[in-house]
Amino acid sequence: MFERINQIIKNIENIQDEITISLNMAKITLEDYIMIKRGSADMPENLNMSLFMAVDEHVMALKKEIDTLNKLKREWFVF
Repeated sequence: MFERINQIIKNIENIQDEITISLNMAKITLEDYIMIKRGSADMPENLNMSLFMAVDEHVMALKKEIDTLNKLKREWFVF
């Protein structure tokens, strides 16, 4: 059980590194990304769409890992 949790946490840490690299390459912050995705902010003109999509892919992978961790929490720790 702990091996599975540790693997998910390791995946989350790796994805966090990938997100940080992608955000730096796109020259935006995580807050900028979130605001753009929500439609609360416009896409900067100098933002390369392929870099934005790379950030988006990594964020979706992070969401998947977090969802998996939450699923395990519900399955194993709900009494």
